[in-house]
Amino acid sequence: MIKGIGIDLIEVARVARRLAEDGPDFVESVFTPAEIDYCRGKHNPAMHFAARFAAKEALFKALAQAGGGRPGWREVEVLSERGGRPRLALRGTAGDLAAELGVGTAHVTLTHTHELAMAAVVLED
Repeated sequence: MIKGIGIDLIEVARVARRLAEDGPDFVESVFTPAEIDYCRGKHNPAMHFAARFAAKEALFKALAQAGGGRPGWREVEVLSERGGRPRLALRGTAGDLAAELGVGTAHVTLTHTHELAMAAVVLED
């Protein structure tokens, strides 16, 4: 059974501005070390940071829809499995909220162009 659904869309340029203006403060407050390494290793880091930002926002929306609170940014991590498939890792408050809500699986999908990044999350028991 579906517990919650969330979707988020963000402009890559907006994230690029934050990366340029706030630099490490923005990056280190929102992303985990593994996410930072992954994105910085790409040709267009802002595009990949934007997709991960959207995934976290989509998860927050899905948790809220399911009746849960909002975890911290770094308690949600977007990992890449072999072949590039994204996967969410929920730690701390995020993991606790998911468990309280009976979430067994958090499905995530990402997509991006040079201008936009989008993510959708489905929480399932």
